[in-house]
Amino acid sequence: MKLYPKIFYGEKTVLPGIPAPHSKSPILRSAKEHNTVYEMMKLIPDIRVQLSDEELKELSICTIMEHWVKGSTVVGNQGFYAILKGSARPQAKFYKRMLGEDFHSLCEALSATSQATMIGISGRTLLIRGSCFGTLEKAPLKLSHLLLSIVTEENCEILKISSTDYLRIKKEIAKREHVAKEELIHGCPYYRAWPMLYVFQLMSYLKWRQFPAGYVLVKGGEICTFVGFIKSGYCNAYRETEALVKLPLGKMVKRTRQVLVGQLQEKQSFGEVSILLQVPFTCRVITATDVKLGIIEASAILGLDKMLQMLLLQTAEPIFGNITQDEINFEYIKKEKQKEWQCVKNKMVKEILFQNGIIPGFGKWTHEWRHLVKGGGEKLTEQTSLTCSESDSSV
Repeated sequence: MKLYPKIFYGEKTVLPGIPAPHSKSPILRSAKEHNTVYEMMKLIPDIRVQLSDEELKELSICTIMEHWVKGSTVVGNQGFYAILKGSARPQAKFYKRMLGEDFHSLCEALSATSQATMIGISGRTLLIRGSCFGTLEKAPLKLSHLLLSIVTEENCEILKISSTDYLRIKKEIAKREHVAKEELIHGCPYYRAWPMLYVFQLMSYLKWRQFPAGYVLVKGGEICTFVGFIKSGYCNAYRETEALVKLPLGKMVKRTRQVLVGQLQEKQSFGEVSILLQVPFTCRVITATDVKLGIIEASAILGLDKMLQMLLLQTAEPIFGNITQDEINFEYIKKEKQKEWQCVKNKMVKEILFQNGIIPGFGKWTHEWRHLVKGGGEKLTEQTSLTCSESDSSV
């Protein structure tokens, strides 16, 4: 807030009794200025808790700032306002409505409170920089008499998020979410032949989740807690095997080792069979990169109608369920042999280099490359000198 941007200056000025002059369109702001507005909006608590990151980015493009002189009355029924400079006092007890709050409950509380009490409370309340008033959703017509208004105590600069812009952006984001969910589910191999009616039923339960690399999504031997649809990134699937491990003193002990059996790529799903049949998941699924998933909770899957559950069981298959334990053991032995050979090879190379007096990182040749700057030439000269150690010269 200390570095509050001056990119709003001249956009809109409202003075009592004087018509508002020409308003600069927010579309004239540059991409850098839009990003500055977005970063500033994230610093205001009442805005940050109500809006998602995607909504903030969209609204930062159409947000404007209004200049109000001392003594002006600002009604916040058509948008959500944040004070950037100056101070103000609310005209009533209820001057702000957050998303999720009911207009009718506010109206009932307003009617139950006497006018004198409201004036006394509002007189003691001072809105300063970072304070907000107004609403992101317009009040119903029958509650149009409910005014969420304030009176400026000094010249103020106020950020305005229009209710119309918010509702428009909310619909656009919901439409994009609908298309993205449809493409994700229909893009998975198990669901490509599904009727759209059943796809829409699954879409209503799907939620987005982001996981970092190295996160354990499913543990082997446990029932999956959700059905996952991979939108971006990929995951590794591991199976466990018992192996004999040689300790430094030569003792052999049994240890459980993880063997990579495959990967889950984009537009692949997992967890359906484990949830519907209540059987443990055979693999341990770990994110290899940052992964964005569309997930449906197990409770939602078990609450689907029987027809949809039967369709899921007919189309879905266990993840890497056709891999036998012998194949896992063979893969583990193969990987261990590769590690042993790599260790032996590295050891032999180090011994040969040491016996020949070669130290990795310290060469015998020194190259000095010089460019001819003067003379107009573009030739490259090389000065090479041979530097030998005392032990080399004595040979």
